Amino acid sequence: MKRLRIWLYAISALLICSCAACGKQNPESAAKQEEKQDETKPAPTQTEFTLSIMSFNIAVDNRQEDKGWDWRRDAVVKMLKQERPLVIGLQEAQAHEITYLVKHGPSYVRYGLGRDTGKAPKLQDDYDSEETMLIMWDPAALDATEKGTFWLSETPDKPGKGWDADYNRNVNWVRFYHKGTGLSFYYFNTHLDNKGSVARTESMKLIAERIKSINKENLPVFLSADFNAKPNNAIFAPIRDWMKSARNEAPESESVKNTFNGYNAPKSQIDHIFFCGDKVSAQTFRVLDGDYGATWISDHYPIVATFNYKK
Repeated sequence: MKRLRIWLYAISALLICSCAACGKQNPESAAKQEEKQDETKPAPTQTEFTLSIMSFNIAVDNRQEDKGWDWRRDAVVKMLKQERPLVIGLQEAQAHEITYLVKHGPSYVRYGLGRDTGKAPKLQDDYDSEETMLIMWDPAALDATEKGTFWLSETPDKPGKGWDADYNRNVNWVRFYHKGTGLSFYYFNTHLDNKGSVARTESMKLIAERIKSINKENLPVFLSADFNAKPNNAIFAPIRDWMKSARNEAPESESVKNTFNGYNAPKSQIDHIFFCGDKVSAQTFRVLDGDYGATWISDHYPIVATFNYKK
């Protein structure tokens, strides 16, 4: 009887330990659960799709005539409604600017943590100075299956300013699932520092390292930003061997157009979209310098690249 009691106690202890470990799902059971969840979704029927990506420094609201958000916002909305890219990466987006786009623009889902607080911007009409490198996407075509943020500094997992940078800078990223094909990809959106040359150099090293560590399955990756650096700048060395510029690769490309205008005239090419992936090819690259009803929609022109992604 005593031996039976000892045996029962041992079994109970094993069960307690086993239950404690259930808080962390092992990869095999996680995969089975994901497979089960996927069974509820419509089966993908397409073998390829066109992925359109916009990168746009929307410009902080300086509240000056012809340059402030109130003078530009309806033109920005008009541009977005005309273009309707699947994915948008905004730089310098403030909470009240984001709120206006949510209320008046196309229906997009969004993700991004503010560069200073590390919190998602609230929907509000009042002015807010904090900037967010916001990611927006079309929920009819794409699901977000993972999201994350890191800061461009020596302490990337918390808000902070790195090296000789003037401002806090971060990277927001999303892993997307395309409903029509079942294909997945990563998108990273950021804004490199405008004054810190060391910060720009070190930031690109960190971005390259993080992309490789996050993308363990070697899925296609897209990276866009106001990089505050021209195409041939040495800061792009960490990605030059394995990522390509849509501006250079697309057979239909407005490659000579400048993207930064400073509310005056086109000055330089500092906005870029990079990509990698064996089954992805760049198709077009455009600089949106047209008339949308305002003298300037920003001190940067939006850039849009389209890609063919096939199984």
